[in-house]
Amino acid sequence: MRKNKTSKFFWFMLLSVFLVIMSACSDEKSSSTEKKGKEEDKILTVALTGEANSLDPHNTTDTASKQIYSVFAETLVSLNEKGGIEPLLAKSWEKSEDGKTWTFKLQEGVEFTDGTPFNAEAVKINFERVTNEENKLARYPLLGPYLDSITTNGDYEVVFHLKNPVGPFLNILAFPSGNNIISPKTIEAGMDAIKTNPVGTGPYKIKHWSPGSDTVFEANPKYWGGTPKLDQIIFKVVPENASRVLMLETGEVDIIADVPPTDIERINKSDDTKVRSIEINRTLYVGINNSVAPFDKPEVRQALNYAIDRKALTKDLYEGRVKESTAIVSSKDQMYSNAGSYPYDLEKAKELLKKAGVKEGMKVRMVAAGNAVRDHKAGQFVQTSLELLGFDVELQVLELNDYLKTLDDPSKYDLFLRGGIANTNDAYDVLRDSFFSTSKYNYARYVNPNIDQAIEGGAIEPSVENRKKIYDKAFKEIKEDAPWIFLYEDTVHIGMRENVEDLIVTPTHLWNFSKVKK
Repeated sequence: MRKNKTSKFFWFMLLSVFLVIMSACSDEKSSSTEKKGKEEDKILTVALTGEANSLDPHNTTDTASKQIYSVFAETLVSLNEKGGIEPLLAKSWEKSEDGKTWTFKLQEGVEFTDGTPFNAEAVKINFERVTNEENKLARYPLLGPYLDSITTNGDYEVVFHLKNPVGPFLNILAFPSGNNIISPKTIEAGMDAIKTNPVGTGPYKIKHWSPGSDTVFEANPKYWGGTPKLDQIIFKVVPENASRVLMLETGEVDIIADVPPTDIERINKSDDTKVRSIEINRTLYVGINNSVAPFDKPEVRQALNYAIDRKALTKDLYEGRVKESTAIVSSKDQMYSNAGSYPYDLEKAKELLKKAGVKEGMKVRMVAAGNAVRDHKAGQFVQTSLELLGFDVELQVLELNDYLKTLDDPSKYDLFLRGGIANTNDAYDVLRDSFFSTSKYNYARYVNPNIDQAIEGGAIEPSVENRKKIYDKAFKEIKEDAPWIFLYEDTVHIGMRENVEDLIVTPTHLWNFSKVKK
């Protein structure tokens, strides 16, 4: 009998020990899971359609590069979601009565992530680099032609002396390409260092970047604007639409660019995902190489415009999620005015070609950038439309670098598919880049002295209303000259996990991650 009681006591004690162990394991597993969950909440993964070609903010024009260096390199002022100007590295500013002198008071106690102090001298060094014509940097035309000199008053006051008043001056400074402030140490290190590993003052800094691999940012613990909400941001390049959507739905990524319209409803119905659809000031167009026959004739370029059924393009192909272009900039732009659009008239288009002596079956080469995925079906629509007009159109989708190299040589293309963004939220930069006769980025090879004069006149006109009148006239003349096939104003669809908050998207389609949290 005693043996039986001893046996029962033994098994009772063994069971108790087992339960204690299991409870401890369960608590440890729970704690581990909770810890893992908290770590994941501190990492944001973003799937983009294309990769950066360089991280030099003064020497690039592509959107993919701009999106990356905007995360770590800040500007003096910035655009908010409504397109208004807000202080950033400059906390206040004053303009002289004649509009030619601008004085900026800078934030104090700010450091670049390499420990270099941010001050007036750093600002001076940056702008003297980008506005020095001898450096031949891509963003020289934004401010270079109008800047006389930059001076400093102590450590925290910088003064821009302009040759003439510049109407969109603050908008230019808010543009995160050409105006980002990077560490003087990086600039001293030379072009290769700036291209691959520049240093800024932003909430995040580059941990890893190289073409063909993920870009990894890590939090800047000394950020002057407060502790970042995330430990890391990871950018992945995923060109395929279906792959990006799947990664979002499975939780592999937190944000994706360019949700296809066919997937928007399903993503929005899920409890785990959502789509933000935002009208931006981007227009899509097909540029026409004005320097090659027969496209050197305005009537031929007009014929291409008459051949496009824009209602079918916007309403059917894009399900009404975009709208017809009525100017070279979108109606979101602060300088917009309606220049009108070409009606669909295939017979008139054929008649114009016949009068110009264009023979049916002429071969035409159109190029498109591979990373601009959402634009490709519009390119195919234009290809089909021009084939109905009698052309034999070859559409080539090229990697971004190959595409940009192709556009540098006018003998290699007749047409090019491209998006035009007024990055300053002002028509000035689209006009200057795309239509000024000597601009490096005038890929349409368009030359019109009247338009050159309007661009220069509009830039130095201080009155907003007078600038609008100048640009209104220019928009209408460009429409008649038809250097582009004008297509539509764009809307972007950004896919997100439901727990992602506070992504700021400006009308210029810049994604601001400074306040993002999960």
